[in-house]
Amino acid sequence: MEPQRKSGKGKTPNPAGMEALRKEAEENFAAWTEDPPSALARMRSLPSGERVEVFSALIRAQGDEVYPLFQALLGQDEGVDLALAESLGRWNSPEAGILLHRLAGRSPSKAVQKSVRKALFRLRSQGVGVGELKDESPAVFHPPKAPPPEGFLSLPDPGGSRLVWLVRPQLPQGIVAYHVMLSDTRGILDFQALETTRKKFHEYSSLLRKESPWPIVEADPDYCLALIVEAEEIHRKKGEPLPDEFTRWRPLMGAVPSAPLKPLIYLHLKEEEFRNRADLLDHSPSLFQTPPFEGWFLEKEEAEKYLPRLKEASESRLVLTPYQQEARLMEIYRQAVSDLFDAGRRALLRRRLEEMAYVLWKAGKENDARTSLAAALRMETAEGILTPHPFLLELVKRSLGALLEQEAGEREKKAEELLIKP
Repeated sequence: MEPQRKSGKGKTPNPAGMEALRKEAEENFAAWTEDPPSALARMRSLPSGERVEVFSALIRAQGDEVYPLFQALLGQDEGVDLALAESLGRWNSPEAGILLHRLAGRSPSKAVQKSVRKALFRLRSQGVGVGELKDESPAVFHPPKAPPPEGFLSLPDPGGSRLVWLVRPQLPQGIVAYHVMLSDTRGILDFQALETTRKKFHEYSSLLRKESPWPIVEADPDYCLALIVEAEEIHRKKGEPLPDEFTRWRPLMGAVPSAPLKPLIYLHLKEEEFRNRADLLDHSPSLFQTPPFEGWFLEKEEAEKYLPRLKEASESRLVLTPYQQEARLMEIYRQAVSDLFDAGRRALLRRRLEEMAYVLWKAGKENDARTSLAAALRMETAEGILTPHPFLLELVKRSLGALLEQEAGEREKKAEELLIKP
């Protein structure tokens, strides 16, 4: 039997043998995780070079899931420790740094200590945040910095509801993903906290983002937290109890920066450059022809009170020129804009359009983002009833038009039902 070598190098098996080893490792991973001594015995039976390949194959296949197994193997066998150190040095992950520090604390072997230092140096050279070993004493432990948090946002829907994800790392491993459905008028609609691995979260979020009809984009995690806290305040002001899960997890979500909450679109577009873009403002009605805005309509209850006047103007027995008839209809639309959109509602719409602009920008719809921002910035500008905001005017027109079409469809359906009755 070939004597065991202490270096991380050994005979290189043929490709078929290596593939068999990888397959064996992946098939036995779950059993080894539950019974680490069996994994240790199998690793001891392999040449040192094959140990490295097996550990590396497990890292590639399982990602963060290898953490419990590798931690259980640390410090049990010098040869296995050497292979672990070399494999961890190839894994560009903060979790690798944590395991290497713990290996240094458990193994008295100078060869293992040297291999750990070499692996940590390689990780640092790849930009992975890992601490340095100050000495070989197990008492010295410098854990790496936690990986950065992450944030994701969806488009606001026509009612101001949207999805916010906030991802926070938790040591020694894994993350907590906060899934929040919030509303800019009703507060926290739904809340879930999921403890998982970063790999599993990214797999889940990637699938959801592909299946979602609307863009979900990356965003500053502090901003995401600020949106959540903002919704929390809206919820409290309504006097309604917050979800129990939210109350339990809120202290762990972090503190909100003291700086005022400014929409993220202003990181990409300058406010002063779009405040007076009349060309984009006039173009804003075209946004309703794009998928993100197709579902924007007034509430039926607030729009239908204008239908009698609209029908009267459309069905008038007076002989009117097309221009005169259009003028009468326009007068109704303008009055509706004036009635329905007071200062508070305009401020709310400005914010929604700013949020829309950011998501559109991140989704690659730069022109729509610019138009949305221009419409937002003119939302609170004083205007006369004769010169209503183009975006609001179009919103009123399409909402009333949709109601008229709905009524016409219902009348036609009733007429057909009468015809087919015996």
